[in-house]
Amino acid sequence: MSQSISRKKRAPHKGINFAFRNQPGLEKGLRKRKTRQFDSAVRPVPPVMFRGDQGGISLPLRKGTKKKARRRVDLTLSVPGAEMRLPALPEVSFSMRWVSGLIVVGLAILLYQMWNSASFMIQEVELIGLQRLSSRDVNTIMDLADEPIFTVDVEALTERLKAAFPEFSQVSVEVGLPNLVRVAVDERVPILTWRQEGRTVLVDANGVAFPIRGETSGAPALVVEATSSPSLVTDEQLLAPENPVQFMPVEMVSAILSMSAQAPAGIPLAYDGQHGLGWIDPNGWEVYFGELSDMGIKLNIYQSLLKKLDKEDIKPVMVSVEYIHSPYFRTER
Repeated sequence: MSQSISRKKRAPHKGINFAFRNQPGLEKGLRKRKTRQFDSAVRPVPPVMFRGDQGGISLPLRKGTKKKARRRVDLTLSVPGAEMRLPALPEVSFSMRWVSGLIVVGLAILLYQMWNSASFMIQEVELIGLQRLSSRDVNTIMDLADEPIFTVDVEALTERLKAAFPEFSQVSVEVGLPNLVRVAVDERVPILTWRQEGRTVLVDANGVAFPIRGETSGAPALVVEATSSPSLVTDEQLLAPENPVQFMPVEMVSAILSMSAQAPAGIPLAYDGQHGLGWIDPNGWEVYFGELSDMGIKLNIYQSLLKKLDKEDIKPVMVSVEYIHSPYFRTER
């Protein structure tokens, strides 16, 4: 009986339980371990990290979402100390991209309205300085009616007018809002009419030639009937003077004016590339004086020669006093 009892007292689990109860530090550690296991079950899992090549720097794989801040609005009531809280409004922030986009859209709408607005359409061009030309001729070349003011190219329009009208020595174009187009021109003043091979051009005081337009009633009364062109131009340039050309030297213009003062009134002057300047005598022959130096002596020689021809009843077709020491005449061409 005593033997069986002693075996029960030596049972291993009873001895171990007894030992645990007698060691409070060990029991406290087991409790603490259980608490840690319980806390790890409810603790949120930290973001997964990865290790890159930048010296062992770890970055999170997921980026946490940030809630937009809301603005709190409190409304004060008439009752002292009482107020009402309104629903919170989210704060909206605009970046510079939004601002730039709105500006671009606004400018596009503004340009579209201005482009199609009747206020910016050209109705009439103001022309200043026209003398012989009409505004209709100039407006036909410009062709700006009912066009937006923004389409006017000042330099291109200036060059177009100079090319179309050689009689313009200066062209100035001014453009202003909402639909102002002002064109100021300096029109050349012709002083003589040059006729050659069935073609007529006008020449100003600087020797620049330009075509005659419309009726010839406004052409100068001083007419030069020529058999060839002056030395500064060719016959092709004379027959197609679309652009202003230096037709003759200024000295030649002065010589023609001086010759017209010596010639009989109402008759045209004459020019030949070989014999120079002269005129067509009312009796039907041509007289040439070459260069206008010693013009007084040449005129006296010419009058003396005419008296001799009239005395001998000779009717020439051409008289030349180009050289004062050797004048001559021809009776046939």
